[in-house]
Amino acid sequence: MAFRMNQTNFLLGLLSIALVLEAGMGAGLFPGLDCQKGRCQGNVPCDLSCQNRGYRQGGTCIGIIPGLIECCCHKNS
Repeated sequence: MAFRMNQTNFLLGLLSIALVLEAGMGAGLFPGLDCQKGRCQGNVPCDLSCQNRGYRQGGTCIGIIPGLIECCCHKNS
């Protein structure tokens, strides 16, 4: 019985994470950063991509949850 309860909680946790990610949680998760959907390809490409989109301070890869790393640009002050 305990295993069934743990399994249910685990599945609900995964569902919650999936719903949050689908809703674009990167938008307000980190103040001062604008995170893009999709995996980060590396700090250098992320920084250049942010600068090309008008973010003067560039950007960096940030781990949101284990296994999910997004490119986040530093918002202009």
